Amino acid sequence: MPKFFEPEKEEANQLTSELTSQKELENSKEEDLHPKMVEAGEIKTLLNWTAPGRPYRRRDRSYYTTIAILVVLLSLIAILAQEFLLIGVFLAIAFVAYVLAFIPPEEISHKISTQGVTIGDHFYFWHELDSFWFKEKEGQEVLFIQTRLRFPGQLMLVLGEVNQDEIQKAVARFLPFHEIPQTTTMDRFAESLQKHFPLENTHH
Repeated sequence: MPKFFEPEKEEANQLTSELTSQKELENSKEEDLHPKMVEAGEIKTLLNWTAPGRPYRRRDRSYYTTIAILVVLLSLIAILAQEFLLIGVFLAIAFVAYVLAFIPPEEISHKISTQGVTIGDHFYFWHELDSFWFKEKEGQEVLFIQTRLRFPGQLMLVLGEVNQDEIQKAVARFLPFHEIPQTTTMDRFAESLQKHFPLENTHH
């Protein structure tokens, strides 16, 4: 008896093979997109601590006096130049500086896990982060994490009572560490301005 060609069976086998290949490709792409999550393995908390939401140091009276004098002088210059909108900008900047210097930050929770970093109510996956370093700011040790996001470009985690070596060991599992703190042109300009033109009297 002659054997007839079975196209349906062959097409079914070919379709199954294509689906398997497509699934393997998707899994491969997923690993490429999320390498840090794949490397993490088991999801667990590595470190958990509570610290101020930002570096903070109480200012003396000379700080507020200097800001007030600068705002008055700049406002007078803006009036002479008939740039009245700049006066509002100067007042807004002075208000923000006053609030940040006068009101202490709230204590928030920080968590480092095998999935990513949690700061208060905000969570960031490891594949969204780029590298990290430590730097002293306002007399406090701070962990800086460079992100791959447009905003925020950097994360700041005040260490508080947590040991720096423990944090470095945990974060270095997922991100490269910079022994020399990374600084931008704006950071260097601000530090130079603060050094040569301090806003408060540092000699008591």
